[in-house]
Formats: sequence, structure tokens, C-alpha cells
Amino acid sequence: MNSIWDLWLLFFQTLPVVLGDPRYLLIIGVVFFLVHSQYRRVHIMRKRMFGLVRGTPLQDTVNSLGYGLFGGLLASGIFIIIGISLSDTGILYLWFTAIILMLVHPRFLCFSYAAGLISMLHLLFGVPKVDIPALMALVAVLHFVEAVLIRFHGYQTASPIYIKHANGEVVGGFSMQCFWPLPFVALLGIAMLNSSIDFAAIAMPEWWPLLQPNTLLPMDHSFVYIMFPVVAALGYSDMALTSLPKVKVAHSSRNLLLYSGVLLGLALMADRVPALVLLVVLFAPFGHEWVIYRGMRREKLEKPLFFYADGVMVLDVYPNSPAEKMGLCTGDVIISVNGVPINSAQHLLDEMTPWIIDPLLVVQNMVKGEEQRTVSYKGKVPPIGIIPAPDRKQQMYIQVKQGALKSWFRRLRNCGKGSS
Repeated sequence: MNSIWDLWLLFFQTLPVVLGDPRYLLIIGVVFFLVHSQYRRVHIMRKRMFGLVRGTPLQDTVNSLGYGLFGGLLASGIFIIIGISLSDTGILYLWFTAIILMLVHPRFLCFSYAAGLISMLHLLFGVPKVDIPALMALVAVLHFVEAVLIRFHGYQTASPIYIKHANGEVVGGFSMQCFWPLPFVALLGIAMLNSSIDFAAIAMPEWWPLLQPNTLLPMDHSFVYIMFPVVAALGYSDMALTSLPKVKVAHSSRNLLLYSGVLLGLALMADRVPALVLLVVLFAPFGHEWVIYRGMRREKLEKPLFFYADGVMVLDVYPNSPAEKMGLCTGDVIISVNGVPINSAQHLLDEMTPWIIDPLLVVQNMVKGEEQRTVSYKGKVPPIGIIPAPDRKQQMYIQVKQGALKSWFRRLRNCGKGSS
């Protein structure tokens, strides 16, 4: 393991040089801009739906960059320990295929589906030329890092939403959308003449790399690994309707960690036993579908948390509002105001008009199962500053859009039906 440690020291010595390269900084800047544009879209949607302003897109982007740097260090360490080389992973094919699949449906913007499709084409037709175990190991490591980032950051930018549930009712919930610039350093295997190799290089143990290159070398050549800087972007999009965002991301992260661990194990086994290659190729997309299915099944079968109830349930609280100063939080149900029982959001608004000075509220957090408590505010209300859970008459809610190609084919089919 001393050799691995020496390689780590070399990585940290190389890092300042990499980060000082204007070309690398330019690429990071482009990815930073793309991530910022995504957060700007999230903030616009949040403001349009509820007039909610919480932080700024720049603050969210800078925060995501910090998590992305941590994720990049984690990814770099795993790549170094395993010895994954980018030489035969077909990383460019991976990017282009993922973008094309995104047009079919946004949720297919995932390396698992792209890697599965590329690998299947390679098995059937021999093109594109990729090292399937190395490609799958690359995807597994990126998903592992994504799972860690989801666990610690996925819930921090949750936005309140109204959406139609599988039971047909409009319910409240939260949309979690996070994007991370991921600068990391990976290995690049290069075939070189033995006479031109610097023998002062680090001598690695015989078991390293765990993923052996599949390129046949001439007798007088050897593989030399150099550190190669890469910038990627990871994203997470999910909804929490039956649990709090922090609980939902913990559940999603756990499933994704399990998936990435199994995928990496299968990739390492397939590198040793070629007969297992088909298994890892099929597991990449279908295993990820299992992760998605688990999350969707949880949302469909379990009871939504934020719905019409006796009183007014708080979905979210505006920053610096009377509600925040009273300590109201997600899941609280306002039962009464100054002794008057409340039965709807409109009733709450009517009861607080005209101005009420020093209101006294009885609330109970139904989500956390807490006892009733009394809160007060020294000042005038309304506005009280809450986003209530939707009632049965709620008309405004969001709908999940289809992918561009899927929508186009649907329109084409409908036009065909209309002309017949």
C-alpha cells in the first residue's frame, strides 16, 4: 500500500499544476455556468409558483461547487486505488449517448443507460470499441460519488410543489434538484517503449491495477499511467411526497450506493471472467431501473404527507416571516388562532383580516408526531408567511414533462389519427 500512498502524494503534487492550467479552469468555468443556469431555472420556478425567494442561484452554485470538489477528490481516490484508465472507456461516446437518451426522456440522462447501450452495441457489432469492464467501473464510481453527494446535499435545495398524486388528488411535496460540477483526476494508460520509460517512476504492486488493460502490447512495450484531469457534471432530480426531503434523499442514496457497489463488483469480476460481461451489461440499465422503481413505488403506495387536513398544514415557510420567527416549520398544522378553530387556508386568511396584533396559535406537527404547542408573535399579521398544503379545491399544480422525442412521436401519432 506504500506505492498507492506514493501515488496519492503525486496526485496532490499534481493538483496545483492542474488547477493552474487556464484550459482546465476554462472548462470548469463552462460547467459552473451550466450548473448556475440550472439553479437559475429552479429559482424562477420557485418564485413563479409561490413568490418564494430563498438564497440566490449564485449561492447555490458556489455551494454545489464546494460539494463537487469534495466529490472530485473522492472519485480521484477511487480511480487511483482501482486503477481505472480512461483510455478504453469510450467516455466521449458515453456523453453523446447520454444526451441523445435525454431527448427520449429527461430521466434517461444517466450514464447507466448510456453505458448499457454502448456496451450492447459493442457486443453485437463490435463498435464502438470500448473496454466494457472499465466503462462499467467508471459508471459505478460516478454513481457512488453521486450517492454520497445526494446524501449530504440533495435535500438542501428542496422546493415546495403542488402535484397530482397517483391517487388523483393534488398534494404538496418537495422537488429536489441538485447539480454538481465534478473536477477530478483519472488515470490514462499509454503504451510506451521500455527504453523510453522513466524507471524512477513509482513501482506499483502486482495486483494493481485491478482492471487490467485489454490492449495487446508488443514485446518491447509497457503500459504507463499518467494522471489526466477531467471535468464532469452530476445531477439529482427527485420528489418527496410521502416523506420529508431529508428522509427521501437518505433512502435514495442508500439504494444508489447498493447499486454502485454491485455494479463495481460485477465489473471487476467481468474483467477476470469474460463470460460475465453480458451480466454486467444488462445489470447497468436494469439495476438502475430497480433504483428508480423503488423510489417511485414508495411514492405511489405510501400515503402523501402534505394534504388537506383539519386545520392548515404548513408545507413551507417564507424566510424572515412571522411564521419563521414563531418557529413554524414543515409539517406543522395550525389548529386555532386566538382560540378560533381553523378549518382551511381561506378561513385562516379570513380570521387574520383585518390585522391581528400579537396572535396566539395552537399548532401540532403531524409529520413528526409531536404534541400540540402554543406559539405567538409580537407584531401584526397577516401576512403570516406560510405556504399551506393544498386543499381539495386546489387547481394549480405542476406536471412532469415528457422528453422531446417522446412528445414529438406522440404529436405525430395524434396527427395521424386525426387525418384518418
